[in-house]
Amino acid sequence: MSFYQRVLGHPFVYNRIRPFVVGGIDWSPLYEKLESGPGDVIVDVGCGTGIAHDYLRGFAAYFGFDTDQVAIDFARQNKSGPNVTYTCGIFTAEDIARIQPTRIILAGLLHHLSDGDALSLLRMCAQAPSVKRIATSDVVYLPKQFVSNALAYFDRGKFVRKPAQYVDLITQAGLRIVRQDVVRSHPTNGKALYFMTALEPGG
Repeated sequence: MSFYQRVLGHPFVYNRIRPFVVGGIDWSPLYEKLESGPGDVIVDVGCGTGIAHDYLRGFAAYFGFDTDQVAIDFARQNKSGPNVTYTCGIFTAEDIARIQPTRIILAGLLHHLSDGDALSLLRMCAQAPSVKRIATSDVVYLPKQFVSNALAYFDRGKFVRKPAQYVDLITQAGLRIVRQDVVRSHPTNGKALYFMTALEPGG
């Protein structure tokens, strides 16, 4: 990992500096799409520093996965609680069979994955009998959105796509799009635009 990537991935930069650069970040629209409740078992793939816990209002169990040890250590220290488990590693089919999640969060993840890896992950989620809803959010390239596109270009993720390209991966995986939106990073001041979806099996 380059020095540039390490700096952008540091918890302080991710949680404090990045929101300032993009004019604020409010993930409420993503978690509204998840439609989770107190009885749900939630898996957060690419959980980062545990931001989900600022938005989730209740769950039976939460499992966060990320390949960044620094982010996982931060989450364990600052976002721990009953029925909360963090794992530094890749989320696998064995994990999904063991955990039996009902809701899966893919927040800011797909634009870090190649088409092949993204499709494999989406298919794995689509084929899990326990999964009822998946929520995704990713930076996106959009016509004439020069500021947002520039921010997307400098994102650590190297697979930023247009909306139609995200949709193509989702449908190939056998998922149905319940809702899709382009959402500003913050409702009043946000400079970055995100492509968000609510997905269900059976596409």
